[in-house]
Amino acid sequence: MSPNALSKQVPVSQPLDDLNWIPRPRLLALRRLGIETVEDLLTHFPRRHEDRTEFPKFPREESDVPICLCGEVTKTSLRRFGGWKKIFEATLQESNPNALSEPLVCRWFNLHYVQKMIATGQRMVVFGKPRLRGKRICMDHPEFEVIENDEEISIHFRRITPIYPATEGLSQRVLRSMIYRLLNELPSSDAGLETLAPRNLVQGEKRDAIRAIHFPDSWETRDAAREHLVLTEFFTMQMVIASRRADASTRRGEKHCGAGSLLDRFLKSLPFELTSAQSKVIGEIRHDLSANHPMNRLLQGDVGSGKTVVAIAAMLLAIEGGYQAAFMAPTQILAEQRKADHCRFL
Repeated sequence: MSPNALSKQVPVSQPLDDLNWIPRPRLLALRRLGIETVEDLLTHFPRRHEDRTEFPKFPREESDVPICLCGEVTKTSLRRFGGWKKIFEATLQESNPNALSEPLVCRWFNLHYVQKMIATGQRMVVFGKPRLRGKRICMDHPEFEVIENDEEISIHFRRITPIYPATEGLSQRVLRSMIYRLLNELPSSDAGLETLAPRNLVQGEKRDAIRAIHFPDSWETRDAAREHLVLTEFFTMQMVIASRRADASTRRGEKHCGAGSLLDRFLKSLPFELTSAQSKVIGEIRHDLSANHPMNRLLQGDVGSGKTVVAIAAMLLAIEGGYQAAFMAPTQILAEQRKADHCRFL
């Protein structure tokens, strides 16, 4: 499918429901992945890539490394054993065999649909780990695709191939084909695919990075696209955080801080001295509670670093200011332990 073969252009904001070439069952499967718009599908990035650029000779020994092979189906068979159990086998011969060439036997267990998809005389590409089974080289449950024309190879094989997070009803082949088609139907303008990050942070355009992360020409192109998209996402997140912080600083709020007598009594009752980090954080929280805008703070520290003491200090400041405070714990056992600690020091 060439880019020029499709004249219709699809905006990234368009719901997938509006595309008549996506069947209803696949739309439902996409929704299970949280994919509802063109942009959702285009940003459903591969979890990894596989190198399928070369079709090597059929192996004569087993390997733990998956390989991509291409051959012609010379024989199929269905064997039954143990009552309802079935094994479907397809024997492949490489395109230019020699005297030392060994056929490859692909096997699928209890997958009835595979038998309907494979027939003698077809060209087929398989991807999996070759294993020695008796005197035969076999692939058990390989990923496979029947080749109808060279265009099919251009999408799924003879390239660095994307492997996506999938779900029932959405095979890798289906996901690749849909994303490939959408990439070719994108409008010429960058609406919805603008590069928001500054040029000194990222190189190139976002639309090009999205194309390259799905169907890269090389590993270097894939890595550059990933870097572009990661940096763009980080930049966007930082902009959102900065905007929320600025908005919070302008909102009016109530002061929640008392004079500090309860806090002073609590600190004097402790059998240890606070660390400099604990004292610093308590001072910052005290400043936040004394301000007339909402506090927006996350306290983070290792186990045993003293977060509980800081939390109690913040509670006492709020209580002395005339408010209530609640201390929450994720489990009942931990809540009981914290209650005992509080009663000992308060």
